[in-house]
Amino acid sequence: MGLGSYPGESNAQASKRRIVIGYIILGAPPRILFATVGLSEGLTLIAIGDYLAALLPLCALAVLARWPHTYVGVVNFLLGMILIENMVPTVMLGGIVESGLLMAWGILAVVGALIALGPRAGLVWFIVYVVSLFVTVALTESIDPIYDVEWTSIDIAMALIGVTVFVFLAMAYFVRQRDRFQEESDDLLHNILPDDVASRLKSGSDELIADDYEGVSVLFADVVDFTPMSAGMDPAGLVALLNSIFSTFDRFVEELGLEKIKTVGDEYMVASGVPRPRADHATAIADLALRIRDHVAEHQFHGRTISLRIGVNSGPVVAGIVGTHKFAYDLWGDVVNVASRMESGGIPGRIQITDQTRRLLGDEFVCEARGPIAVKGRGEMETYLLVARSDHADS
Repeated sequence: MGLGSYPGESNAQASKRRIVIGYIILGAPPRILFATVGLSEGLTLIAIGDYLAALLPLCALAVLARWPHTYVGVVNFLLGMILIENMVPTVMLGGIVESGLLMAWGILAVVGALIALGPRAGLVWFIVYVVSLFVTVALTESIDPIYDVEWTSIDIAMALIGVTVFVFLAMAYFVRQRDRFQEESDDLLHNILPDDVASRLKSGSDELIADDYEGVSVLFADVVDFTPMSAGMDPAGLVALLNSIFSTFDRFVEELGLEKIKTVGDEYMVASGVPRPRADHATAIADLALRIRDHVAEHQFHGRTISLRIGVNSGPVVAGIVGTHKFAYDLWGDVVNVASRMESGGIPGRIQITDQTRRLLGDEFVCEARGPIAVKGRGEMETYLLVARSDHADS
């Protein structure tokens, strides 16, 4: 954790804090330089002010490091310092023009508020800055100048260039943050939804996203005896166990170019052939089924040996998104229901598939006939157990 950070600090807040710390540290040397030059030219009071303007922010930094939650107070103190350190010399030199447009630097208080505190604070400090300009003008008209300094056009131009550079850097920061936020939002959306579907959703169209697919294979996998297992585990350990299992499944899904649909408790659902149709949807899902079966059989997870029931079915489905909040990509249709029944009515450690899937696999895979089984809502169905890729397919 960095200087002045605190537990639970967001990335955005950490970025703002680093900018504030950078301003304090990088702002001290120029102020000390200006103070030294001013002192050599007899501008003693202005030089003292510059020394204080370099020292006090460093003290504020120490406060921020010791008490991180004073961030807002420290930032407002620094913004006030920006206005004061330009107002006072302006009055001493007899006016805004006579001071070489020092008050132009006060706009940094507004920019700093926008960056460090947000738009609402930026508006407040904009009003404060405008008021400070009128107050400065009023004071210069009622108080005689203490120092008389002649500024050349080049001096004023340099002052304007300096302010412009800072404003440009601030605008560049805002643009970068906006682009970064957009990229993170896009990455999150594409992590939740298939790329094609995410692009359609981002287009802003009110069109319902629901597509028909004729050839899709659906896989369900479920941890055997999960309920009694979970009863003896604490919630954090249970989540860690599922994460260790499903994270590997996710990697297999990505490697095979499949689409993870969802996890519900200990159930894992994957589809092949959506959102982009593929002719080998059945063989691809069969390869996944064999991978996850073998992986679970060969490994322990948090010191536990587990077993899976896996079910697969193939056929037409509807895929898309329903609702407007917390939406998710999902599948509907009888094929999905039967795939779920293949899993729930399956044998622990085995992969149960329908006759439709077996016919699509052809002779590329070894399958064992299980015989007819009762399937809820469908009566008796011929099912098969997927064993392995055939020697013929491997060769």
